[in-house]
Amino acid sequence: MSLTSAGSGGQGGDERALVNFGGNRRWVARRYRPRDEHEVLEILGRHRSQRVRAVGSLHSWSDIVVAPDVALDMSAFDEVEHYAKDGRTFARVGAGCRLQDILDRLHATTGSTLPTLGVIKRQTISGAVSTATHGSGRPGISHYISSVRIAAYDHAGEPAVFEYRGGDELKSARCALGCLGILLALEIETVPKYRIAETVRRFERVEDALQLCQEHPLTQFALVPHGWKIIAWERDALPGTGAAGLKTRFFRAFNFLGVDVLSHLLLKASILLGGPAVRGLLKALPYLLLANQQRIDDAEHVLTMRHDLFRHEEMEMFVPESSVAAAAAVARSALAIYAGDAASVPPEFEAKLRALGLYDELAAARGTYVHHYPMLFRRVLPEDTLISMASGSNEPWFSFSLFSFEAPEKRGTYYGVCDWFARAMHALFAARLHWGKHYPLGAAETAQMYPALERFRQIRRATDPAGVFRNDFIDRVIG
Repeated sequence: MSLTSAGSGGQGGDERALVNFGGNRRWVARRYRPRDEHEVLEILGRHRSQRVRAVGSLHSWSDIVVAPDVALDMSAFDEVEHYAKDGRTFARVGAGCRLQDILDRLHATTGSTLPTLGVIKRQTISGAVSTATHGSGRPGISHYISSVRIAAYDHAGEPAVFEYRGGDELKSARCALGCLGILLALEIETVPKYRIAETVRRFERVEDALQLCQEHPLTQFALVPHGWKIIAWERDALPGTGAAGLKTRFFRAFNFLGVDVLSHLLLKASILLGGPAVRGLLKALPYLLLANQQRIDDAEHVLTMRHDLFRHEEMEMFVPESSVAAAAAVARSALAIYAGDAASVPPEFEAKLRALGLYDELAAARGTYVHHYPMLFRRVLPEDTLISMASGSNEPWFSFSLFSFEAPEKRGTYYGVCDWFARAMHALFAARLHWGKHYPLGAAETAQMYPALERFRQIRRATDPAGVFRNDFIDRVIG
């Protein structure tokens, strides 16, 4: 339906310099903070010949976050309403509401919580959904969205509000990359509050960690470079909530001070000191955690961390579960070669890499880069969307990441490593890349990743015939 408005459109907007969390994207745009749907529509009517995108917490590293001309700050859309329907419970939340605020309000007034969480809680719900944020052992947040309300354009090119409750339109809107329109509100299914029992385990082989994931579905694990040990966080869900006793408080303090803060300070120091210090720290890291000691706490405190305390950048790759052991072996060999160690690519993949020119490229880069952070592996169950990373398959996917904590201006070598990994993992294992993170591939590779991409393009064109909601990222990777 089309709407008109006499609203102020965010009081005219102002030119604003914007920078993302990673410090690798900086731009200037006219920024508005609309107060209601009428103002959003008025802004769209005013800027229909420019490019308009919503911005949230700016916790994306790819240029998906860049709003070339007009940026809409949707933080005034922060309502949270909880209700029951057909024997299930849901929350209708404003698009600009942060995950932490949603959790706080649900926990304070209901016995419900969100069905899954990513690592951080500072994202807006719209940003988390638009880029398919996920945790481990369940589908991502997008999968649980039951309806969306979006401001876009109708067939006549007039600003309008659309509400999707099913079909391909909803599947598309569940992970729309910001290019279906401006998200106004979302309905997400909630679940009873639950706790997590977590125990840190150490392994020598990826296969052992994968077996743990089968036995304890919420488990995630990390492959630690240079020592090549594996840290696994064995996790099981428990019903209900409990009072935070002494042991619970101790683990909260240890994980915040020891893991979130101290380990990252040591990491930053080792980067300044150089390769030998990085190697030494990572070889010691698996033995600095409290292994084989179970903690039980509310899910929010176990599943998340203060990932936002230190500026960094990340590229996250997704491979089918059946390929994850082989992908980890290639990744381990490649990082060892980059570090200058005596290592070679597993022979079963060497011929294909040679045919693509990737083997010689890797060999030429031997000794140029010492990776300084563990590769975190998380299992993501299939999602009912068109183009989220775990869509279009009956098989679970595993994500794994390459992080850099170097200053933005010093990440040139890291970007080269990411470029090689993206091409190699895509060629060998049909890997997909996280939309909101470093994304060095283009439209040709992206089209191969997603069988439903053309259907997504059709729906996008229907609500954005003039390309108002596109930006350079969408043009480059969607086409």
